[in-house]
Amino acid sequence: MTRLTNMTSEVGKDKGDDENKGNTTQNNNHQPSPQQSPRRQPEQLILRRSFRKKKLPPVPKQDAASSPPPGSPPMFERAGISSPGERTPSVANSPNGVGAYGQLFLEYALMAEYNQLQKQRLPGVYVIPSAASPLHWFGVLFIRQGLYQEGVFKFDVHIPDNYPDGDCPRLVFHPPVFHPIVDFETGELDVQRAFKQWRRNVNHIWQVLLYARRIFYKIDTKAPLNPEAAVLYEEDNVLFKAKVADTIATCKSQLYDSPHSDDPHAIRFSKWEEEKHSKALKTIVTPKMNPSTVL
Repeated sequence: MTRLTNMTSEVGKDKGDDENKGNTTQNNNHQPSPQQSPRRQPEQLILRRSFRKKKLPPVPKQDAASSPPPGSPPMFERAGISSPGERTPSVANSPNGVGAYGQLFLEYALMAEYNQLQKQRLPGVYVIPSAASPLHWFGVLFIRQGLYQEGVFKFDVHIPDNYPDGDCPRLVFHPPVFHPIVDFETGELDVQRAFKQWRRNVNHIWQVLLYARRIFYKIDTKAPLNPEAAVLYEEDNVLFKAKVADTIATCKSQLYDSPHSDDPHAIRFSKWEEEKHSKALKTIVTPKMNPSTVL
């Protein structure tokens, strides 16, 4: 009996030791370790997250320098346009934006316009931007039917420095073309009659070129810039055709002359040389073979 009582007391002692040990372990779990940071309160989390917000760079002031950082690549590099820092003052002070931001936006908008023009594939219209300024484009127009058939007309496109929020581009023929809505003294096409108000993201430069092509197929004599051409077209079609033939011959006679601009991208025509051009012609007219169809 005494032995049984001793065994029971020893078992109770061991059980009490285990309970004390478990309580000690449980208390240790509630105590933060020196390497573990205490749990943050919700107010602290909100405050900490507020400091992690990104801050945008401040917009430069109106009188800030308009030239971009040195070493920045030109956005018109593929077209041969010089770097933004070499632009004319009128471009640098464009009201599209502030300082260099507005200038880069202008170049981006013009680059997008030129890409749209390439996708349109206007028949008989060829255009290339100037090497000196993206606001000046050179072009040539080939007329293949109608009253002005066989006409080859060179032209320049002048884009305003507040594009695309300002006036519509100007198109000037060199030399001037005998047409009712083309000024025979300056060669400028009346673009305003088709684009009374230039609307951003609605009107595009390729539409101006399409309009310049269309005037030679559909003659408009209302409010003419060349009254003589309008009167002859309405009253003496024979004499009008003779005048048109003269302007076509004049443009062809000056086709191989040096361009009116010394810009390296100004369009130049050279006479046919068998050794120089025959290989290029053969490459153009030979259809390309699809490798997947070759057995």
